[in-house]
Amino acid sequence: MRSLLLTIFAVLWAIVLVLVGGRFVALLAGANQDSELIQNLYDWSEFWVKPFFNMFGLANKGVENTGGTFEPASLLAFAVYLIVGAFVWMILSGAAFTRFRHA
Repeated sequence: MRSLLLTIFAVLWAIVLVLVGGRFVALLAGANQDSELIQNLYDWSEFWVKPFFNMFGLANKGVENTGGTFEPASLLAFAVYLIVGAFVWMILSGAAFTRFRHA
């Protein structure tokens, strides 16, 4: 049962990280806004990135070389979801408690 729970969590966690990371890279690279794939990526990832907009007063900045946009909210969201997900993974797998077992 634990392995099933870990597998489900890992798949969901990976989906969120791919969406948020893909959004960051697509914006940074200046991906084609007219592409249906890119539009779907932006639409699906907005839910996960939206809580981080305007946090710490960070604003989007243009990237001269690629014509893209540096969006700090998506980078911050990626880092937070990565750290929180790793923490939850450790708790679910029991790895966080193996050091504290007493004989």
